[in-house]
Amino acid sequence: FYLITVVTGVILMFYYRPTGADAYHDMKYLQFDVPFGMIMRNMHRWAAHAMVIAVWIHMLRVFMTGSYKPPREFNWVIGVNLLVFTLLLSFTGYLLPWDQLSILAVTVGTNMARATPILGHEGPFFEQLAKPLGLDARTDARALLVAGRLVGSATLLRFYVLHCIFIPIVASVLMIVHFWRIRKDGGISGPL
Repeated sequence: FYLITVVTGVILMFYYRPTGADAYHDMKYLQFDVPFGMIMRNMHRWAAHAMVIAVWIHMLRVFMTGSYKPPREFNWVIGVNLLVFTLLLSFTGYLLPWDQLSILAVTVGTNMARATPILGHEGPFFEQLAKPLGLDARTDARALLVAGRLVGSATLLRFYVLHCIFIPIVASVLMIVHFWRIRKDGGISGPL
């Protein structure tokens, strides 16, 4: 599913401009005017949904069979991180159409970042650890994601870069380590 999203995502990048004025119209152009555009977008979207479901099912199987126990506990941590990055990929991709629903979602998501421990100006330990360093509401985790104080076109560009470059690179590296650890630990484990 990851490879399907990568291939279809690269194709979709040819028709998408991550600006507040163009993103929604590019999605509609892709859906209704580009030959096979709707099929490509839906393949990307459904593969992403399937990937989230597959990762959850895989994590459940690993947990239920006890495959997270030694000597595989390091690979369990890698797998949990892969789950987090899969969900982040899903969330950042959900925002890219830049319609009213995605703008509201990015607003809620970035407002949650205000409460991040240490890094969010409303989060625990901010006053004790981050404020003495000169951090405030203009420089906390939310401001980093939003690219300022208000959700706007710069926010869309940040999430586009996260979705297309940063998170896929980190996820790919984690997948490589994950598969390497499976081989090193003796293959896929069964019930213990």
